[in-house]
Amino acid sequence: MAACFHFLNPFRSGSGGVSPHPVTAESSPRPRLGIALSSGGAKGLAHVGVIQVLEENGIPIDAIAGTSMGAYVGGLWASGLSGAELEELAASMSGRRELWELVDPAIPRRGFIGGRKVLQRLRRTLGEKTFAELKTPFHCVATELNGYARAVLHEGDVASAILASLAIPGIVAPVVRDGIEYIDGGVCDPLPVDVLRELPSIDKVIAVNVLPKVNQTGSFRESAPKYRIWKNPCAFLNQYLNLFARGNLLDILRGAAMGSQMRLVESSAAHADVLIPAISPMPRWHDYNNYRDYIALGRDAAEGMLPQIWALLEPPEKAGKEEPGLLTSLKKAACV
Repeated sequence: MAACFHFLNPFRSGSGGVSPHPVTAESSPRPRLGIALSSGGAKGLAHVGVIQVLEENGIPIDAIAGTSMGAYVGGLWASGLSGAELEELAASMSGRRELWELVDPAIPRRGFIGGRKVLQRLRRTLGEKTFAELKTPFHCVATELNGYARAVLHEGDVASAILASLAIPGIVAPVVRDGIEYIDGGVCDPLPVDVLRELPSIDKVIAVNVLPKVNQTGSFRESAPKYRIWKNPCAFLNQYLNLFARGNLLDILRGAAMGSQMRLVESSAAHADVLIPAISPMPRWHDYNNYRDYIALGRDAAEGMLPQIWALLEPPEKAGKEEPGLLTSLKKAACV
């Protein structure tokens, strides 16, 4: 499919590769597209695969909104990282040692992780970038701890905004930003389609959802294994000492948070013009070592929705007519 579109991209950068954000609304009469990236823990790495397909096909994105893991991936993409660079970053964080290096005890005990090391890691990638310095407008969704209202962060420091969106209750301590305490954006809006709908600069919205439906979770969920110390001492100790181990405290907390988000995401998805469902059958929310599988899943899901995405780019006066529009004609010519 991608080969059919190779010749045409007026969205390609001068270097010969595809720029992730190459055409501005001012330079083209095409409809302006926004993309909403859902929460989902490690499952959110599927967003990287979607991004790669959009780049390879020259699909222009004019605004990004993200929640939790969607905010992490979306914020880095908005800063100028390509899909390939995002995959390299996922690979660098796929080992247990790398993940445990992000753990810093929260004192007082407001979460298992204080968040300072996560913020340092974000700054290593983003530097001190502000929202105004991003290559693509980015809207980061968090939840105000006092009142649990949705907060759309789009000014000031980007790294602290992403950390606020990632602050899973009970796991990451609430994040204080400009005197306000924030927790995970997925608590109130796991798929921020409406954030983009409210922007006068955006005409059409693509949503990427990695969260399964509630009735699917029974088949996805694995029961905690039972180990005997004399048969497998390492696994036995991990099961009883590692709070993240399957069936333990933090695994249950994370699963419960995801359960509430699954119900919210269905209504949000209905407001998108195109929904890309990149839903994995893998049961765990923090298996970052499977990043290749998640990225491949995202690629497959996005490639399957390319015809619908291309249709969004038809000029308003062409959309809905039977005769092919400019983009449709070019795509057909590319395949001849």
